[in-house]
Amino acid sequence: MKSLKIKLSSKLYLFLFLLVSIWFMSFCSYTSPFFYFDYSPDNNCFFTVGKALMHGILPYKDVFEQKGPYVYLIHGIAYLINHYSLVGIFPFEVISLFFTICIVYKISLLYTGREYAYVVAILSPIFQLFHPYYDYGDTVESLLFPAMMSLIYVLLKGEKNNFNISRISWGLQGFLVGLTFLMKYTLLGSWIIFYISVFTYYFVHKLWRKIGKLIQWSLIGFLLAVLPWLIFFVLTKSLPAFIHVYFYENMHVYMLSNNSFFAKFIESLTIYSGFLRNDPLIFLCGFLGYVYLLISNTTFKTTVGKTIFVLMMIANGAFVIYGYHSSQVYQYYELSFFPYLLVPATCIIIRLLNHFKFKVNFQNESFVIMGSILISFFLVLGVNNNILSSRIFPNNASVTLRTTNHPQEPAQIVFGNIMRKESNSRPTMLNYGSIDMGFYTTSGALPSNYYFQNYNISYQKDPHILNDQQNIIRRHKVQWIVLNTPEEKTIRQWKGDPLEKGKISDGNINPGTSKIAYLLLKNYYIITHHTQSFESTNVTYWLLKRRSLDKDKHKAHHNEITIKRNFLH
Repeated sequence: MKSLKIKLSSKLYLFLFLLVSIWFMSFCSYTSPFFYFDYSPDNNCFFTVGKALMHGILPYKDVFEQKGPYVYLIHGIAYLINHYSLVGIFPFEVISLFFTICIVYKISLLYTGREYAYVVAILSPIFQLFHPYYDYGDTVESLLFPAMMSLIYVLLKGEKNNFNISRISWGLQGFLVGLTFLMKYTLLGSWIIFYISVFTYYFVHKLWRKIGKLIQWSLIGFLLAVLPWLIFFVLTKSLPAFIHVYFYENMHVYMLSNNSFFAKFIESLTIYSGFLRNDPLIFLCGFLGYVYLLISNTTFKTTVGKTIFVLMMIANGAFVIYGYHSSQVYQYYELSFFPYLLVPATCIIIRLLNHFKFKVNFQNESFVIMGSILISFFLVLGVNNNILSSRIFPNNASVTLRTTNHPQEPAQIVFGNIMRKESNSRPTMLNYGSIDMGFYTTSGALPSNYYFQNYNISYQKDPHILNDQQNIIRRHKVQWIVLNTPEEKTIRQWKGDPLEKGKISDGNINPGTSKIAYLLLKNYYIITHHTQSFESTNVTYWLLKRRSLDKDKHKAHHNEITIKRNFLH
């Protein structure tokens, strides 16, 4: 019993890390119950496809979307937790940050004692929650952050022991390769370099048994992650659709640069270099931190270890943004650079604690830990101000632009409640012209057509998307239409961005509605509209209902007169 008590008390740090993860995520992730709604188009898109998957509607075959199947499975589980919001993703976000903190703690233990390791681990969330790279939360980069950290941990631990890596570690990394492959394969750069480098090291030193262990256990882990989906796609006859969308569409339609392979690689490195100069903290932990790691022997003892780390870092940076121009890189992509900032940051903090001979003992340990939590929380709030859009600040711009003391709700919740009420909780709707704005989420509607939303693809590259949506409007196939325009623009007035015709513009606003206004308002009438701010753009959301009965026509006429008066006013 005494031994059991000692073991339990020694694991209390896990409970502390969990509490820290819950607390920090509550203030930073839009999936938190502290927030009204997660406005991210991508996150709502994942949720819509995950919800469809739970109802037997197949990704890639029945609905068009290009992320990996594990993304939709996670969001499908979130749908089972809560049908009308993304709060079901919050536990996944907490687990992700919790694992990151734990891995940083393990990394710190390689170079210092338990007391300092606590401090370093508690200070680490700033790197995973750094805004705008961590924007709304719930990105693949955020969910896979601890997976990337675990690979770095295996490298650091292996380098200290002649790369003697256990079967469990190889099996886990094989599984994480499969998981990443079926979530977002552009994040695989680090693993590719790591496997090539370690295999080469074993081959040069004729370590045949270790090569066998590497291949065998990594393959087992990889198959555990990939084989269930392969069987699923074969049984549902959706394997060709998966291959076409997930691989061909991503590589050919979404790829923005037409430069050569070498030019794209150099462009990626240029973007990564620019990222390292973007912020003082990033520059300190990045560029200067990398120089410190390379010239000192405090972290890596061998040239081989340093070389592998640098190659992993470069490959990671190049793969993530390969094929993109600097002005077209979404900043949340760059969150995947931050695991490589955590390593020099960890070493710098440990070096500072040693330099100032900071003592942590039994008497002041609790004070030091609580102080570290407060400092870490203060730093996180310094780099992530998402809390300003939460329920703690009612009637903020993300909810409404009206000046009022009466509690308001965002358009997504208002429209969702209307659709559920008037359709007996079984609405059919179309999100016209933009990426999923969250109305599928709040209404509970399932996607009823292949292109249930628009995408970051120009009309010239794939005209089928908007043509298919306009055909739905022409045949009035769905009960509800939701679309958006810039503030103070009506459906008839909005012609789209003249500089980027056929593309979604800032604020996730559709390419224009004036050309389809006659057809749209002939088959549908306006129920209500709501204006709020999204990504520094004031956006008006419109809810339209299918015309059917005479009473609906009378109601439509009344609504249109009211809305005209509001705009004139």
